[in-house]
Amino acid sequence: MTGTPGHKMSAHLIEGEAYRRIMSGRAPETLTEFASQILGWFRQAYPAASLLTLKDVEEQIRATWHRRHEMIRGG
Repeated sequence: MTGTPGHKMSAHLIEGEAYRRIMSGRAPETLTEFASQILGWFRQAYPAASLLTLKDVEEQIRATWHRRHEMIRGG
């Protein structure tokens, strides 16, 4: 991907990474820890992107986090 993702595109990238990690079994015990890992990944992958906070990431992945058990079971 070229350029700098804006806030809306950032949300899609973050949600996609959260989904991939959950489906591969790479999700930690807490939402905060998971959001911290995703934020670290995002900042490393897109250093020039719009500045996001841990709270921003938690809000973006909260619904996916709460559905993680259903997603893994295929429900």
